[in-house]
Amino acid sequence: MNKRKYLLTLAVPAVLFLTACSSVSSLYTTDEQKQNNEGNNLAFSASHWQVKSITQGGIIDFSHVTLNMDQSGDINRISGSTGCNQYTGALDVANDGKAFSEDSQAQPFSVDKIVLTRKMCAPALMKQEQSFVDALTSSKSYAILDNTWLVLYDSNNDETVKAIISSPSQGSNIGNADKRATGVNKKSKDAAKKQDVVDSSIQTTSRTYECETPNASTTELRVNTLGPDTKTITINNAHHIVQLSRSASGAKYTNNKGVVYWNKGGVATVSINSGYYHCTINH
Repeated sequence: MNKRKYLLTLAVPAVLFLTACSSVSSLYTTDEQKQNNEGNNLAFSASHWQVKSITQGGIIDFSHVTLNMDQSGDINRISGSTGCNQYTGALDVANDGKAFSEDSQAQPFSVDKIVLTRKMCAPALMKQEQSFVDALTSSKSYAILDNTWLVLYDSNNDETVKAIISSPSQGSNIGNADKRATGVNKKSKDAAKKQDVVDSSIQTTSRTYECETPNASTTELRVNTLGPDTKTITINNAHHIVQLSRSASGAKYTNNKGVVYWNKGGVATVSINSGYYHCTINH
């Protein structure tokens, strides 16, 4: 009997000690989770992308063109594959540590001092490599669209490179992309095995419009096709991804940000924040 009391006396403090440790552990775990949740979306400085088009043209079948962003201290680097050789270069970019948002304003971007390995490839791959390097070095701004697409633009705001999100940097503390980006991530991994050529019908659907603004001035609207039912529209230096929706007449595209793009023939209308732009295609 005395032995039982002795064991019980030892057991109770032990249980209390373990409970206290568990409570302290949960407190620190909660703090850590909060810290990790602040970076729930990918940061540009530690992102990986698979190129889908170069100067709005297709990518050669089975070639693998990539963009990898990396930060070491205050130094940003860009690296990846040209589809033939490996490359690396110095990267100067704004808001590199900022987490992605669904739509973003164009931010400054520049690449120089690009160094490549010297492997010889088929002439078509070598030509694509040169086009890719030229597109990179001519890029002056970038935008992240729908937490999924990276689009680079030159000084004339023409698209130079378009890439889709790939796997995040291993071992980084930036967390994982949201479910939508993860879904696209799986597609991009499949594309790595067999990268598709951009459909020729898609390449020819880039359009430029002249629009009358709500203030009775004029501005330019650029419309590019990302897929059969998806377009990106650029107006007033802001980029928006819109999806095809039902319309009684013409083609109507919308997103969850209240942006509406409608076009029929050579006429288009854009509605942003209750402001209307009436546009006519440039010939």
